[in-house]
Amino acid sequence: MCIHDTQSHEPTATVGTESMTGDILIVGGGIAGLSAAHELSPDHDVTVLERDRIAGGATGHASGLVTVVADYAERREAARYSIEFFREFDGTGQFSFHERPFVQLRTTPELSGLREEAADFRDDGFDVTAHDGASLADRYPDVFDASAHTGAVVFEDAGWVDPYTYATTLADEAMSEGAEIRTNTEVTELIVDGGTVCGVRTDDGEVRADRVVVAAGWRTPELAGVDLPVRPFRYQTANLETGAEIGDYPIAWDQESRLYWRPEHNGDLHVGGGAYYVSEPGTIRSATVEGFKRLVAGTIPDRLPALTDARLATDDTCPSGDAATPDHLPIIDSPSNGPAGLVVATGLHGFGIMAGPAVGRAIRAHVADEDAPFPLEPYRADRFDPNPSWEFPYIAPTAAETGP
Repeated sequence: MCIHDTQSHEPTATVGTESMTGDILIVGGGIAGLSAAHELSPDHDVTVLERDRIAGGATGHASGLVTVVADYAERREAARYSIEFFREFDGTGQFSFHERPFVQLRTTPELSGLREEAADFRDDGFDVTAHDGASLADRYPDVFDASAHTGAVVFEDAGWVDPYTYATTLADEAMSEGAEIRTNTEVTELIVDGGTVCGVRTDDGEVRADRVVVAAGWRTPELAGVDLPVRPFRYQTANLETGAEIGDYPIAWDQESRLYWRPEHNGDLHVGGGAYYVSEPGTIRSATVEGFKRLVAGTIPDRLPALTDARLATDDTCPSGDAATPDHLPIIDSPSNGPAGLVVATGLHGFGIMAGPAVGRAIRAHVADEDAPFPLEPYRADRFDPNPSWEFPYIAPTAAETGP
């Protein structure tokens, strides 16, 4: 097991010309790879290979929202599994799950439709209510100006986490079970013998294993040597100095602007959204585009009247991009067009933190040939046309039009 630096919370890299893991290699030290390591390390020999540092890509730049809505609104079993995991994991090491209602400010459908939607979620065991403007104001006095909206849907089973603390806690727990995490180790290709994967080649030499999990974001198809419909894209975020008491504000999402926000511990408001596809994969960008800043400046004072004087403190974006699929759901599978012993996990579409526990459990199901507590069919690689002209939905026009 590698040495862990408790001061930096970063596993020390282990290098060598060749080594034998005897069991499972995981390529990628983001939330998918670390969730898989956490699931598998109690009863498997696990090695994680990360090209940079753990949580150094999309994971470390995430907003950390946890909610059943968005891409998992129709995959509620997986969402429930993740929410229950966060509640149980709360208090492990330095990790905290900050439970907070999630308010969707909606322009469609009409209020009757919002009430039907809320009832549908309640039938599946989630605590969800619909509100018109008056009842929303009663619940959150002096928070929202909902006059531009039909109403709101409030999800009680929600919250947020600090993504980096979550990722490093997963790493700590996996290493306590014997997993090894090698940072600054770049995987260049799989080693395949007779149609079966038997390891990887890295910039430090070969690493052998019985099974390989590739969970490397938009780089996954190239590293795994399989054709998958994955496209890199970026979310953008900003932290606003508010000068107001917002500690009790709920998490919220605005249907019109497609921005979301949550309070920070220091009194700032964390705002995210403005997604756009990356035209050149691997292109590094450390700042948000001007269109996103204008969108934030025009939306937040309008939706949250107490924050009229809020000012931009910091802005951020995932430097090299997250990964999306055409239907916004991840691919977690042993693909038929790949070698035996290979599992891929990619296309988390900006919801990697929320989906992390379910992704880790799904990877374990494939690696260990086990059942999962939720259906795996929605995440199969072969759900897409094998000879496709893959079409990706156009996302966030206001930001995409001003993206690079």
